[in-house]
Amino acid sequence: MSSAGTNRSSPSESLSSHTSSPPRTDLKRNFSFNLLGMILPIGITLITVPIYFAHIGAQRYGVLSIVWILLGYFGFLDFGLSRATTNALAKLSDRPVLDRSRVLITALLLNAVLGLFGAMVLYSIGGILVAHILKLPASLSGEVSGAFPWIAGMLPIALVTAVGRGSIDAREHFLAANLLDFAGVVLGQVLPVLCAVFIGPELTVVIPATFGASLISALLMLSFIARTERITALPRFDKDRVKELFEYGAWVSVTNVIGPLLTSLDQIIIGRMLGAAAVAYYSVPMNLVIRSQTMASALGRTLFPRFARLGAQEASQLAERTVISLGYAFCAICGPAIIFGKGFLVLWMGSSFASQAGPIVDILMLGAWINGVAFIPFSLLQAQGRPDLTAKIHAIELLPFVAVLWILLQRFGLSGAALAWVLRVSVDAILIFGAAGITLRHVARLTPAILLLLISYQIAGAVRDSIVWAAFFAVVMAIISGTATLMFDPASRQLLLQLGRRFAKATA
Repeated sequence: MSSAGTNRSSPSESLSSHTSSPPRTDLKRNFSFNLLGMILPIGITLITVPIYFAHIGAQRYGVLSIVWILLGYFGFLDFGLSRATTNALAKLSDRPVLDRSRVLITALLLNAVLGLFGAMVLYSIGGILVAHILKLPASLSGEVSGAFPWIAGMLPIALVTAVGRGSIDAREHFLAANLLDFAGVVLGQVLPVLCAVFIGPELTVVIPATFGASLISALLMLSFIARTERITALPRFDKDRVKELFEYGAWVSVTNVIGPLLTSLDQIIIGRMLGAAAVAYYSVPMNLVIRSQTMASALGRTLFPRFARLGAQEASQLAERTVISLGYAFCAICGPAIIFGKGFLVLWMGSSFASQAGPIVDILMLGAWINGVAFIPFSLLQAQGRPDLTAKIHAIELLPFVAVLWILLQRFGLSGAALAWVLRVSVDAILIFGAAGITLRHVARLTPAILLLLISYQIAGAVRDSIVWAAFFAVVMAIISGTATLMFDPASRQLLLQLGRRFAKATA
């Protein structure tokens, strides 16, 4: 793949390509929809998590974290079909409705059957797994056992919803997809919290409420798909398409098996070694880190169907330009977040919680930037038909990560687990950039952003006990990072000039 490190591109070119379908402006608009769709749920989470935590307690919250990890791991039964569906439908955008409908219905039926099978297995062994992972009192063990039928029932719903979401993404109907997602988040966050407050904090109350929210959300999505894909009758199951979907999805499924392990082993081992409450003190900062990656996730999601339609050289050039723009823009988020991380936790969750979780946020936010920037080459590889490379990279990382995690957790506690995660995503990023053909010379253009992040970490250690000073230096770092973005990213400079011209024209 050729390098585009010296290209001078406009902001629209950083999020577009030399293709006639869809139009260039669609990518900027779609990115805005995806970014907004990922930011709005954060507001819901910020409101509901403290209420949730206060009413159900640290132990139940830790149990829920492990349960969702277990449910996510069983998502490997998707076997890459949701990603394969997005890829296939993106390439069939100009084909007749019947061709697209056969792909969609085939994938939906496959995932429904796989989900039902997985639900039976999860129901049979899930409670035993949770009991062995966590040190639970007898009362909580009973709650977990009583809630597991509902937990298992969410698996087929999740797998069917994933295929539906992939079909909407393939059409680049991101506004509708994000509205549906937001409705699902509101239901999934607010309904369980209301039940915990007004009915009771037991898991046998909270988890059935979550099941009901998931079911309503899935039905809304399927109704939308039936209308937009103009499915008026059930097309025949396409046996020939099954092989094609599984051939693409096979390597994606390897990532779906190993990926959840890489992202959740730290919490599982923490629960085993330190107990359920320790998982809560680690999982909340980790969830904040995941939420902070909304910009990177939105870009990766927006570009995936476009990468799938482009040739190798054009897709590589688009990815290289986007990596630079994302690297500097995301630095302006992560730098201040590193400095003010503990202060935010004090204001959000209280000083007692922040004293346990505060040092973890600083470390994890360094990894958030590294991992976020790697979303782009990851999407490029999968969209260009090389999911085998991402799967092999994840397979290589697994055992070394477990060893490093175990050693650092024993030596440094929760901070050691955070450091192990940062080391893992750093190695992951290096390997994925190399596999995607994005050269070291190109990545070196992000050196100023990396230095600012390291400086932010040093400042965070110096002002950790003062919210006022942390807030002050976070603002200063935001200004410095924003200036660096304009200095080192031509696309951001041109975007600012475009906005300035539009504002001048509007006020003239």
